[in-house]
Amino acid sequence: RDSFEEFSESGVTVIGISSDSIKSHQKFASKYKLPFTLLSDAKGKAKKLFGVSSSLLGLLPGRETFVFNKEGKLTFKFKSMGADAHIEKALKHI
Repeated sequence: RDSFEEFSESGVTVIGISSDSIKSHQKFASKYKLPFTLLSDAKGKAKKLFGVSSSLLGLLPGRETFVFNKEGKLTFKFKSMGADAHIEKALKHI
């Protein structure tokens, strides 16, 4: 959220995906005033398609950033538990 403008100014569309429910996403987005789309992957289909593995001995969901170009080709992938690292690396890449 705090770096959304930097991504937006670069012409990037930001989408967050997690296994949380749609209702949970709505509450979270409202509470934190998120300016980007959150998608629910409650059945884990996107997680499986993107090959996102769980972290910390399978106890926590994996956190990965994927950057695609305008043609839909994956150009960058990064995995880390800390959100700040994802923002920094993705902004450097784009």
